[in-house]
Amino acid sequence: MKKLIGALALAAMVATSAFAEVSFGAWICNLPTLVAYDGEDVKSGGVANPWGGWRPVRFSTSWTADDGKAGMTMGVSIENGAIGTFAPNAFWIKPIDQIKVHVGHFDDSFGLRSDLCFGSWDWLRPNNAVAWGEGITFSAYDFAGFAVQLFPVEGLNILLGMPMTTSADDAYKAFGQGKVAAAYTIDGIGTIKVGFNGEYKVNAAKAAVTANAGVTKDNYYYVAKNGTVTEDANYSTVYSAAMDDQATATPTGIEKAAKDLTVADLSVAAADESKKYGTIEAAFDLTGIDKLFVTIGGAFTIADSDWFKAAGKDGGPQIKFALGASYGITEAFKLSADFAFAKYHSDVLDDPVMSFGVGANYALTEALGIVGDVRMLLPNNNADPTLSFLVGLNGAVGSNASLGVGFQGIVGLGDKASTDYGLQVVKPTAADKFAFAVPVRASFWF
Repeated sequence: MKKLIGALALAAMVATSAFAEVSFGAWICNLPTLVAYDGEDVKSGGVANPWGGWRPVRFSTSWTADDGKAGMTMGVSIENGAIGTFAPNAFWIKPIDQIKVHVGHFDDSFGLRSDLCFGSWDWLRPNNAVAWGEGITFSAYDFAGFAVQLFPVEGLNILLGMPMTTSADDAYKAFGQGKVAAAYTIDGIGTIKVGFNGEYKVNAAKAAVTANAGVTKDNYYYVAKNGTVTEDANYSTVYSAAMDDQATATPTGIEKAAKDLTVADLSVAAADESKKYGTIEAAFDLTGIDKLFVTIGGAFTIADSDWFKAAGKDGGPQIKFALGASYGITEAFKLSADFAFAKYHSDVLDDPVMSFGVGANYALTEALGIVGDVRMLLPNNNADPTLSFLVGLNGAVGSNASLGVGFQGIVGLGDKASTDYGLQVVKPTAADKFAFAVPVRASFWF
């Protein structure tokens, strides 16, 4: 670590002769949780960053050439005791004012993303939301590769990007991952955004599989999971695990306990090759009214019907819509709210998924404030909703740090709620159990 700091300091000293601006900055937020409860047992010892994982220390540096024609940004972090990097790690060249060429790993590098971050977003983030926070209505178009930004007229920002790796791929596959987006800012009103996020993927064709009386029940489970049969194979270990879990699913989506599988259930129909092409997005950010911010946007995924069948819920929604707003009622009091709706393809799930959140910030003094929010997920397939909330107290410590404490909870509102939802360091052990955490929020920036 000392060598790294020394090298960066030396590089900064040398660079001052050729670079007009060399800056170092950081925003660090750690959430050590001394007390938590999963609905059955008291827990302790969890820690996280709001964005996931745990990087106790991280910082970034950016360098800009004296003539403004080139620059770079680099992120360095410490995670699990090891030095790592985080995006953006990229450099840019600006041959003329209207063109900017980028190469590297990007993270909100193009000024496109639409954000509305409040409440739990900066604490232990619950995962009971369709869309919220950063990129709620429009993506940042993050990737690693090559990009060109065009600024043909004032207020217009156009992105042309292509993800890249160290190994070249077929041209149609590479261009199929391409990113095209544009944002136009109307002075005094807001910004209109449109984009296409290329995500070319192919699910290969599958031959029909017919289970028969000669296939053992051990093999039945394998057929159900993989759509293939291997003669003389022994899948007893897999089958035993399935019996323990008492649940599995065939490729056609029929959910059954392993012990109840039949030959008819395990016969898999042939599937044609299917493709996903990408997602179209559009959004509008209203910024022209004092103290009010409104963002609204939607996305539509373009893919073959069979692709959604094969990908299932992991393939994401076919249609997504989100809306968010924040308003400063007074200098001390601010309200925020968001709503998101997602509709999966009818071959995956018939019902939409919805979520909404409401939050408030109130400054008690110049240095001390209260923050809180309530969020609810309304799932599909007759599952019960999941509710989460935060009440937090946060105070400034000097000019570059803050320290706070919060109480966060999450609970399924019924015995059909999913146990997939939690608060990063803890989640309920059963559908209708109440889990909570008491994190300390320690933040530092420069």
